[in-house]
Amino acid sequence: TTAYKRESSFETKSVSEIDESDTHKFHDMIISAVDIVDIVHLHGYKVHEHVVQTKDGYLLSIHRILPKTGILPENAPIAYLHHGLLTNSELFVLGENTNTCLPFLLVNEGYDVWLGNNRGNKYSRKHLILSSSDEKFWNYSLDEFAMFDIPNTIDYILEVTQQLQLSYIGFSQGSAQCLAAISLNHDLNKKINVFVGLSPAMIPQGLNNPVCSFLVGSAPGLLYRIFGKRAILPSVVFWQKIMGPNLYEIIVDKSLVFLFNWKSGNINPSQKKVGYPHMFSPSSVKSVVHWFQIIDNKRFQMFDEGGASGSKLVYFSGTSKKTNRVASFPTQTITVPCLLIYGKSDMLIDINKTLENLSCDVELIGLDGYEHMDTLWSAEVESTVFKNIIRKLNDVNHKQATL
Repeated sequence: TTAYKRESSFETKSVSEIDESDTHKFHDMIISAVDIVDIVHLHGYKVHEHVVQTKDGYLLSIHRILPKTGILPENAPIAYLHHGLLTNSELFVLGENTNTCLPFLLVNEGYDVWLGNNRGNKYSRKHLILSSSDEKFWNYSLDEFAMFDIPNTIDYILEVTQQLQLSYIGFSQGSAQCLAAISLNHDLNKKINVFVGLSPAMIPQGLNNPVCSFLVGSAPGLLYRIFGKRAILPSVVFWQKIMGPNLYEIIVDKSLVFLFNWKSGNINPSQKKVGYPHMFSPSSVKSVVHWFQIIDNKRFQMFDEGGASGSKLVYFSGTSKKTNRVASFPTQTITVPCLLIYGKSDMLIDINKTLENLSCDVELIGLDGYEHMDTLWSAEVESTVFKNIIRKLNDVNHKQATL
């Protein structure tokens, strides 16, 4: 486990030094930023990159956000944020201004902020033995995120900070990964003092398009023949450059409507301009197949290896489901208090099924007219979402500090 830091790849003024007339210039600088180091420095904050070695040999780069002074308050409470499917740690710092980036608000509140990354994405393409061009490198699903990436990252953060607990904030799949991790690693109930789920995907309702719905119910072998067994979205940067920003934004918008019926009406055009170029990052085809299994079976279950390798005849006849029922993640064992914030217009979230799978103390905030990405990017996100997160974290961490 190592940590290193580097300077931004270009000299720039921070956002606090850029007046309103320079907003477009600032947005263009974020769009052209190489990585999260550049983005964080543009906002005037510091960032250190650490490397977590998982117990199965993957090397995950995670990012620690520091105050503008570079000095953390003594015994600062920890906030660990984790991204969703097909994204990376940049997702949390892509707000069009500093007040719409949750990590910076948390740093200003005195938190020690860490941003995690899943194996296989832009920041975690290394393994002790395997090459990312090796099919075996991509042989992972939510199971591995839950068994290794999340608990190993949490242990690393607690070891570095010499603290006993942290607060966890997950977006979409980042919520599901943590809930699955806690259910399989009961000691995480003691290491996480509060769980915040933004647009918490656990048992999605399904996809909006009939073609996609067909793929969800298809034999996994068919999906592997279509997408392969390595990375999904491996060429996203290439297509961004080919299309250009305007066409790429249109394609992303239409794809989100096609797949999930997300109209993105609460998100400013300037937010899309800043966010879309950095939004996507590769993951394994197997992790997407895993979500298809969860949607098809309507259970928050572990990956079905039998279903993935079975014949089409067996799969479509339903025999595999009768003879091989993989275990659900035992989420009823979770005791961490939860805050779930979701959009009532989010077609991907089935909040009732999520609540049925949790027996812990849950505070629920449903936002009228909000869709999936709105819990990070809506024009009113600071007042509707982020203030509630900070309130919850302050309540828990300040209460512990007085004990």
